[in-house]
Amino acid sequence: MMNVSNREQKQARLRQFLKILSEDPSLINRDGGRLEDSWSLSELLLFTGYSPRNEPVDVAELVSLLLKKLGLECGSEDMMDYVMNGGTVDDFMSVGRQEST
Repeated sequence: MMNVSNREQKQARLRQFLKILSEDPSLINRDGGRLEDSWSLSELLLFTGYSPRNEPVDVAELVSLLLKKLGLECGSEDMMDYVMNGGTVDDFMSVGRQEST
C-alpha cells in the first residue's frame, strides 16, 4: 500500500503536470479547428483496444497505449517527464517518432 506522503507527492506532481499541459503552446488550437475534430473517450478506447472492465479508466495506461498505436516506443511516464522538464507535447511526439524510426 502506498504511504500517504508518496501519494501526496504523486498528486502534487500530477497537478503540476496538468498545469504545465494547460499552458503548453503546442496544445493551443491555433488554426481555429473544430471541436468535432477531437476524439471522444469511447473512440480512444476503441482505437487503442483498452478495455477497463467496469473499472475507472487509467488515463496513464490509455495514453501509453495511444502512443504505442501512434508508433512511439515510449509511454505516458516518458511524456510526463519530458513535459515536466520543459518540453512541449509536440516536441515529445516529434522526438519519439524520430527515435522510433
